[in-house]
Amino acid sequence: MLDRIVDKCKEYGMEINAKKIKTMHIGRDTKTLTITVGNAVLEQVSKYSYLEHMITEDVASLKEVQMRIEKTRQKFWENKELLPRN
Repeated sequence: MLDRIVDKCKEYGMEINAKKIKTMHIGRDTKTLTITVGNAVLEQVSKYSYLEHMITEDVASLKEVQMRIEKTRQKFWENKELLPRN
């Protein structure tokens, strides 16, 4: 399937930048993928952030919740001067 995308891009004078593409196997078991674009092997990752959501290969939401808690904590302390003082 990726070969068809590469071919279609070439038809329009475009190139796929393999350095910017990551792969991930999502499921209960960990698998190593070997996916190539031309002669370049695409990097496999175990997690990535997409639209501020953490996506992990084990589909666990705990990491996502922890990330959101940390972001909330940071924003809270960045705005502490807005809190009333007693």
